[in-house]
Amino acid sequence: MYKNKLTIVLNFLMFLGLWIAVTNRVYAQDGSEPRVIKVEGECALSNSITVTVKNLSGLLTEAKNEHPKIILFLDGYLIKGIPSRLVGGSSEQIVFDLKRTPESEKSWDSLLGKPKQFSRQISVTVGLENKPIETDCKEYCLTVIRSDWFWIYISILGLSIGLFVMLAVYSDMLRDAGPQPAGHNIRGKRNRKTFSLARTQMAAWFFLVIASYVFIWMVTTAYGTLTSSVLTLIGISAGTMLGATVIDFSKRNDTDSQLKARQLEEAKLQAEITNLNNAVNTPHPPDNLNDLKKELSEKTVRLNQVRNEIHGLNATVNSAPSEGFFKDILSDANGISFYRFQIAVWTVVLGIIFISSVLNVLTMPEFPKELLALMGISSGTYIGFKFPEKQG
Repeated sequence: MYKNKLTIVLNFLMFLGLWIAVTNRVYAQDGSEPRVIKVEGECALSNSITVTVKNLSGLLTEAKNEHPKIILFLDGYLIKGIPSRLVGGSSEQIVFDLKRTPESEKSWDSLLGKPKQFSRQISVTVGLENKPIETDCKEYCLTVIRSDWFWIYISILGLSIGLFVMLAVYSDMLRDAGPQPAGHNIRGKRNRKTFSLARTQMAAWFFLVIASYVFIWMVTTAYGTLTSSVLTLIGISAGTMLGATVIDFSKRNDTDSQLKARQLEEAKLQAEITNLNNAVNTPHPPDNLNDLKKELSEKTVRLNQVRNEIHGLNATVNSAPSEGFFKDILSDANGISFYRFQIAVWTVVLGIIFISSVLNVLTMPEFPKELLALMGISSGTYIGFKFPEKQG
C-alpha cells in the first residue's frame, strides 16, 4: 500500500518537473538562458547590425524555428517589421536590416526624436514580442544624425536663407506690387516699396516646410511626412497673398482709370477756359458777356477741383516708401493696425509649434481644425481690410 502511494508521489513529482520545464521554457541542454553577448555594425537607419545571442537555438525553439518572430529591441522599443536573417554557418548570430517600416515608425520617432547630438547610447537586445531577453550590450552607440549629412544640410540651408534675405532686401520679391515711390530717404538712397505681410507670411511657411521636410528625411529616411494641416497652412498663406495681390491690382487699375479721366477733363477745361477768356476779353464784348463770365467762373472752380483730385490720385498711384520691415508689414495708411498684428502673431505662434514638433517627434504637426479655422479667419480679416485700405 505504501509502495503504491510512493509510486504515485514520484510520478506526480516527475510530472510537476516536466510541467515546470515546459512552462519556464528551458532553452538548452545546459539550462542556460538566451542572452545577447555582442552587437556588431553601425546602429543607424539604412544599415545592418549583427546580434550574437548565446543559446540562440533555445530562442528559436520558443519561436517555433521561425526567426522572423525574433524581434529587435532598441532601448526598450520594439523595432517590428524589419528584415532579419540568420548568419550561415553560425548558430548564434542574427542580422537585422534597420529600416523604417509602418510597424516601427513610432519606435524610430521616439528613438531619434529630440536630437541633441549626433549619437547616443542605447541598449540592444532581441526577443519575442513583449519578452526581450537579457543583454550585455546596454551602452551601444545609436547614430541619430550622420554628421556629414547634417553639416551639408546646414550649409545648404544657410546659403539658401542668406540668398533669400539678399534677394528680399535688394529686389521686390517680398515687397508690394506697383511702381517704385519717388524721392530719397533720410540716408540719401532712393525710396523703395513697402514690404508685404502676405508675401512674407507665404515665404516663412515655404522655408519652414521645406527645411523641416528635408530634416525629417535626413534623420528618418521617411518621405511621406507632409500632413493635411501643413497643406492647409500653405493654402491659407497662398490664398492670402493671392487675394491681397488681386485687391491691390484692382484698386490700382481703378485709380489709374480715374486719373486718366481727370487728366482728360483737366485738358478739356483748360481749353474751354482759354476760349472763354478770349471771348470775355475781346474789344467788343458779346451780348451774353454775363453768361460767359458765369460759365468761366464755374469752369475755373471745376478746374481747381479736378486738379485737387488729380493731386490726390497721383499720391494714391505712387507707392508709399518703405519705413522698415516690421513697420511695413504691421502698418497700413493709418499706422500700425491690429488686424495685421494679429495675423503676424498667429504666424509666429504656429511656426514655433511647428519647429518644436519637428525637433521633438520628427513629424510635422497635425493642427486641430479649430486652430486652422482661426488662422483662416485672421487671413480673411486681413483680406477684408484690404478693400478699404488706402494705397500710397
